[in-house]
Amino acid sequence: MKLQELKNKIQEYQYFEDTNVINASVASIISNSLKLGDPVWLIIIGASSGGKSQIIRPLSQSHEKFIHKVDDITENTFLSGAKTKGGGNTSLLLRPGGIGTHGIISISDLTILLSKAGESRAVIMSQLRALCDGEMTKHSGSMDKPLHWKGYLGIIAGSTPSVYPAFEEYSDLGERFIYYRMKDFDAEKATHVALSRKLFGSALNDTLSEAYAEYIETMVKTYAENDPIELSQEVNNRLAKISKFSEDVRTAVHKDWKGEKIDRIPTPAYPMRVALQLVAITRALSLMRHNECGSYELIEEDLTILDWIGYSLANEEKRACLRVFASTEFETSLSTQAIADVVGLDTSIVGNFLQNLSAVKVLKRTALGGALRWEFASKDSYDLVRRIESIKETVEIDERDVTTEELDTHNEEANQNFDREF
Repeated sequence: MKLQELKNKIQEYQYFEDTNVINASVASIISNSLKLGDPVWLIIIGASSGGKSQIIRPLSQSHEKFIHKVDDITENTFLSGAKTKGGGNTSLLLRPGGIGTHGIISISDLTILLSKAGESRAVIMSQLRALCDGEMTKHSGSMDKPLHWKGYLGIIAGSTPSVYPAFEEYSDLGERFIYYRMKDFDAEKATHVALSRKLFGSALNDTLSEAYAEYIETMVKTYAENDPIELSQEVNNRLAKISKFSEDVRTAVHKDWKGEKIDRIPTPAYPMRVALQLVAITRALSLMRHNECGSYELIEEDLTILDWIGYSLANEEKRACLRVFASTEFETSLSTQAIADVVGLDTSIVGNFLQNLSAVKVLKRTALGGALRWEFASKDSYDLVRRIESIKETVEIDERDVTTEELDTHNEEANQNFDREF
């Protein structure tokens, strides 16, 4: 089966304008199945009812002995001292028919983790970090020896954009997931496709899972019959740049106890972890390209998928701000107010995100006529965002005068801050 055949089958039942989300999702499964590099932990992010679960559920069924669907996660999901009546272990990693030393977990709705109480979520996140690194040990009071797992575990999950603020809490400990943010599409057209289809629920999942299974089996066979996949230096250079940029824009900042001001210089994570996951996906995309045309050489469409995965690590607000800057001429400085008008958020909120991007050297602060302004810190970052956002033309952003109401609000906030400090 060819990739376009798979997409055509899927699009009979689901509306897409950006079908690259299918490429990325399938590539993550192929990469984890064949161990083409570090384990890939991919979260597909989209609005509620945006179609992410309709990708993940059929993929989960495409190889049920290898891909393990999880609907809830607790501290004892992965390793547990509990036993079955026959004496076997009940945990996902060690039980008979479980993951063992190599497998994939699929979570169609990651809000099951995000909704956990703070302490429980922190424990689970700690376990996930260990699992991503390939080894986990857990002590149980009911056992003489600790439980131990060592192996290779991939994850594919779906979430709403609420994953961004939820995971920023743990960013200092090292984020393991990478993201694919689904792009906006015509909701009316998508609704018409949904209303016109003849299959629903489990019947739809079964039909789509058969198509996914056939395509993935083709990729596995292709890999077995060919040489190891090597990436060109040009591709590696591009991956290095997007990995560095993505870790910078993902970096969260620490605020003071009132939660109002950034009070520490942020330290972005080094880009190697993201780069290695992108390398694994790149090899899978290269294998998929070989199936299409007999060559492992990637085309620009493949590379834009990798760019978008990296760019998806920036939350909604940061990407909205960067999009505004990238739509102007390079070295055009803009006021916080001008950015806020385009983005549609309160000026003080936008100012926090701009300060965040400035603190990690993506933007820089400047001044004009005594007023604080912002612009891209480097031409490389400017060009990268324009390429990813497919911006071809430039526009002028209206710099309107601040209204009396906005000035009164600004003065009120300044007086409140003065009172707190003195």
